[in-house]
Amino acid sequence: MILDFPAHFDEVHSITCKLVRQIPDKQRDFRPASETMTAFDLVFHMFSQEKVMLGACTSGTLSLEDFRQVASDKRALQTIEDLARYGEEVHAATSRWMRSASEADLGKTIHTFIGPSTPEKALLSALEHIFHHRGQLYAYLRLMGIEPVFVWSGEPMSAVREKYGRVA
Repeated sequence: MILDFPAHFDEVHSITCKLVRQIPDKQRDFRPASETMTAFDLVFHMFSQEKVMLGACTSGTLSLEDFRQVASDKRALQTIEDLARYGEEVHAATSRWMRSASEADLGKTIHTFIGPSTPEKALLSALEHIFHHRGQLYAYLRLMGIEPVFVWSGEPMSAVREKYGRVA
């Protein structure tokens, strides 16, 4: 079986945005420990990294400066809803590019600060990065006293328990 990667990435992103929207604005600066990112910064980090990876896919280069430049996007984001919409805009651009990219586009070389890569690997890395930090966000929400949406469907856990009983 071959995975439809663009569809899977879209589904993961959709569930991630549902999770993000569970963060109350009054908790945007929540952090479980002083050395960790705030909830807002954690989510911005996930979404802005996807934007940087898309830029690498289209430009053929990835530098540390690309990460510094995208950080300026955060100034325009005030609320959790602003942040969720930013993520949706970033992902819509990624999704459009993935669906229009040819096999040759996906396999071309990207010159990165850590060595050569490809758009295919960059997009897979972006998805892995979202999974990693989304797990952290689940922990943040639980520490805030909020039951996160179900990881596989984005449904409220109460609805999942009603359908299937205790699953987690």
